[in-house]
Amino acid sequence: MFFVNSEPARTECTSIRSGGETKGKYMSGLDFLVAVAQMRPKPQDVHHNLKKNLRLIEQARTRGAKMVVFPELCVSAYLLGDRWEDKSFIRELENANEVIRKASTDLVVVWGSVKADWDKIGEDGRVRKYNAAFIAQNGEWVSNGVLNGWIPKTNMPEYRFFDDPRHFYSAMKLAAEMDISLEELLRPFLVTIDGRIVRLAVPVCEDLWSDEYHTKPSLIYKKHGVDLVIDISHSPWTSDKWKARDKMLHKRALEVDTPILYVNAVGLQNNAKNLIWFDGGSCLIGADGKMCWMGSLNREKFSCINLAELLKKSKVFKHAESIAESHAATIAAMRDFYRDFKRVVIGLSGGIDSAVSLAMHVEALGEGRVLAVNMPTQFNSKTTVYLAALCAKNFGVEYRSVPIQEQYEALLQLLKQAGYPNPSDFDRQNIQARIRGQVLADISACEASRIGGRCGFTCNGNKTEIALNYFTLYGDGAGCSAFFADYWKGDMYTLARFINGCARRDIIPEGIIGLPPSAELSSTQNVDDGKGDPIFYPFHDNVLKMFIERRWDPTDILALRVDGSLEREFGLLPGEIEKYFPTHTAFVDSLEWAWRQYSYEGKRHMLPSGFIRTRRAFGYDRRETIADGYFTEAYKKLRDEYLRQTP
Repeated sequence: MFFVNSEPARTECTSIRSGGETKGKYMSGLDFLVAVAQMRPKPQDVHHNLKKNLRLIEQARTRGAKMVVFPELCVSAYLLGDRWEDKSFIRELENANEVIRKASTDLVVVWGSVKADWDKIGEDGRVRKYNAAFIAQNGEWVSNGVLNGWIPKTNMPEYRFFDDPRHFYSAMKLAAEMDISLEELLRPFLVTIDGRIVRLAVPVCEDLWSDEYHTKPSLIYKKHGVDLVIDISHSPWTSDKWKARDKMLHKRALEVDTPILYVNAVGLQNNAKNLIWFDGGSCLIGADGKMCWMGSLNREKFSCINLAELLKKSKVFKHAESIAESHAATIAAMRDFYRDFKRVVIGLSGGIDSAVSLAMHVEALGEGRVLAVNMPTQFNSKTTVYLAALCAKNFGVEYRSVPIQEQYEALLQLLKQAGYPNPSDFDRQNIQARIRGQVLADISACEASRIGGRCGFTCNGNKTEIALNYFTLYGDGAGCSAFFADYWKGDMYTLARFINGCARRDIIPEGIIGLPPSAELSSTQNVDDGKGDPIFYPFHDNVLKMFIERRWDPTDILALRVDGSLEREFGLLPGEIEKYFPTHTAFVDSLEWAWRQYSYEGKRHMLPSGFIRTRRAFGYDRRETIADGYFTEAYKKLRDEYLRQTP
């Protein structure tokens, strides 16, 4: 079992905070090197991760560090689904923990892993497991007087793609079972460094994100008078999340009145439906809540830092603009995802989405690993065919034109023989899109055989099209990944201009940026005639954001339209909505169409894994159901009143 002596061992060493020392002396007590191992754990590969742990521990020792800190669950990675139920895997993690403990000679080692209690059953009906912080020094476990060498996570996230209570037992439940208070369980770990006792609190990630939890571990650390809080973390990236993270760490440091060393993981993980990026960004926060040091973003980094020196003065760290930050994170995630791919095939149409996809895949992988394929039919204009070829030339990738008109006509003939002599225009458009998906899949397979390695093709769809189900299953909705599934259509244009700005030239041709968005699947979508998709992107982007991010339904949007504030809410110019919808009927028809399309989730559910950029991405961020769109009675009443008005 987990009980040890209720009192920590006595020592003659002097504690950092003993005798009411001044803050200057307090900081001098942290005058030692800490190695921050901002690590990319390979999901489930214990052997790979343990080798890295041991190499970095030895590196820390060589550089004179007194302590090395790894992220949460660094031996296994985090998002493993129900692979946490594999007993053999859990035993291997336990063995790895013992190896790390033995490697802690002349060092304090703090890391995240899993602790199992084989004598007890968790609430999932399987062996009880804890997502825990571990601490060892000089080859021995460090005790806090209650637990020996480990402490479980207290706050268990159960939102977005997190499902900790499904797999792990919390510190709160363990304390109740042991018939002690959580305050007793969370006593600090005492380590001796250069003859001084350092009192460490070691929360695990969510334990500091406590604003929405009843349990506030930071207030307990304050009562214990800890000298340093080490937060080991596996915190995912989303655009502008740094604002919330910095605010949280600032608030927690003030609450504890103690510096916080935050150590985060880096790398791409997934839950099969979503691709989730962990951005690192490890940092040191002073007791005054100010940032004193920040590590690298979006890459593994091993840093040796002197806590006392850095805590002497705070610094201002400038964060990138939102689109630059998103661009950098997406590029890093692409590199991680395609790490084992020999080549990636991109359907290059001459439109904005495929051009941005090409640009970013080339930046992530290099031009030699990217193949661009254009697949025109009679409905593709010479303009877009030219622009696709120019875009490929600008990025230096191999480019192939593979017309599919003959395949299209052959399939129409086959359908005629099968008893379908006159497919609708809608069906004809989807037939073309599916042929393109098949061609890309076949080219990818042939490339893999030719070069002897893994190949795949991309889904270039954006969030607006996905939200409206404006894509074809097994056609433009196919691929091995969907890295732009959480970028609105307007974001794709912003990305294009950002990429051109970085290149200091129109490497994405301006002609592509200026074209009306079009699938070019029928004569009604001829871009040379100014025709395109049946979507008004500045308007529909905003409508869909309200549906997804604010949980609005058509009632809320129509109410703002009725009182005249919708354009201001959307950031549109006065009179802009009338340009799209000159009558009330046209506005209502479009709003209801968007709601019905958005509400049909069975099709969207079959898309490839999408990269997460916001806090409301499709997949596990927004749980789905296959059901019809529902219009409330309040909406119907408001709609009827609105339609009775002029125009």
